[in-house]
Amino acid sequence: MTTAHNTSACPVLTGPNNFQIWKLRIISKLRREKVLQVVTGEELKPSPGKPTSSEDPEITWILKDEKAHGIIQDHISDALLMRTGDLTSSKELFDKLVSLYQTSNIASAFYSFQQLTKLSWDGTSPI
Repeated sequence: MTTAHNTSACPVLTGPNNFQIWKLRIISKLRREKVLQVVTGEELKPSPGKPTSSEDPEITWILKDEKAHGIIQDHISDALLMRTGDLTSSKELFDKLVSLYQTSNIASAFYSFQQLTKLSWDGTSPI
């Protein structure tokens, strides 16, 4: 059973038109799945070595990276998938998408301004 929370929360990235909302939603999804720090580089891949416990930190990190990579790939268009298919880490993939579509703060502010101008008060509801 799928829920709207899982399926519609994050749109498919198609290009610069929906990048800002996609970025917010994909970050939220990656955070929920507990893999965001791998994508941002805050959680670095451990050096290979003898594990100090029953769980190998390097294997754990690799699994998180693969999960994050898959989540991002599931939410980009086929054209973008073909363009970024050679990027093997989630951080590389995310950084490439940001470099392709991140707009300046002015453009983002203009978009927000446009959205605000579309809002109108119906005259009856409280402000």
